[in-house]
Amino acid sequence: MTTFENRVDLHCHTTASDGGLTPVGLVARAADLNLEVLAITDHDTTDGVPAALDEARRRRVTVVPGVEISTVHGQEEIHILGYFVDLGNAEFQALLTLTRQTRRERAEKMLARLANLGLAIQWERVVEISGGTECIGRPHLAATLLEAGYVSSWNEAFDLWIGRGRPAYVERYKLEPEEAVRLVRRSGGLPVLAHPTIYNRNGECKVSLDLLRWLPRLRSAGLAGMEIYYPQYPRQTSQHLLALAIQHGLLITGGSDYHGGMVGRGPGSVAVPWAAWEGLERRHRMMRKRVASQVPAQAEKAVYGSSSQGST
Repeated sequence: MTTFENRVDLHCHTTASDGGLTPVGLVARAADLNLEVLAITDHDTTDGVPAALDEARRRRVTVVPGVEISTVHGQEEIHILGYFVDLGNAEFQALLTLTRQTRRERAEKMLARLANLGLAIQWERVVEISGGTECIGRPHLAATLLEAGYVSSWNEAFDLWIGRGRPAYVERYKLEPEEAVRLVRRSGGLPVLAHPTIYNRNGECKVSLDLLRWLPRLRSAGLAGMEIYYPQYPRQTSQHLLALAIQHGLLITGGSDYHGGMVGRGPGSVAVPWAAWEGLERRHRMMRKRVASQVPAQAEKAVYGSSSQGST
């Protein structure tokens, strides 16, 4: 339940990727919950940001243009959040397009494997469930398997069939974490390490990155922050991550990672300190000033884009 303290959510998804609400619907939900700051961080796409910004102006919600980029190193999957990214940056959008294409190809291969395992589902139905988004991924396969009655829950689809190491799993396009960090930087954004630790609903740790190894590497590449507040995090986990963030000079962020009906946690369900937003916004403002002092006004507009102002 959202309380007066929960005014910020810096990690939410829409139907532009695998969320359950449209960008307009998500902003409306945030406004109804009295959230003041909402980051749109769809997987490998910024397509939902313009509509969210338009609705935010009407609803008086600050929308942060963002993205969540999926990267892989060996057997480790590492997600990088990008805040205040330039929606018009050609290099940035080309990489996101490539990532979405490889996501779709991967989903088609997994569909074929599922059919060979006796779990036949139709590609057309997967696309319908995705809402026609270009960013088709495993959550859409899981939802289709659930609808077809092959699994009893969304999580079971991953645990039995499409999770890493399961029979229908296919490796994804291998974008290195450091390159994603550098790409966000080159697009004028602030790169943040998403959910370095993930717990399931039973409080069991499912994923835990070796941060002693990864933080120096990502910091050298330009990492600006780390997600500290996240669903199911015990207090001691957030405290441990906060200590590491301070040690490495990183900004702190957090959010619900809201997807809609597929994952039962609502916008604002994770208490994120207002100071986290202030720190992120201040760093962005300082970065813009540095850019403005180095390039003419017209060039600055090209760097940041008219839809990436971040506040309404």
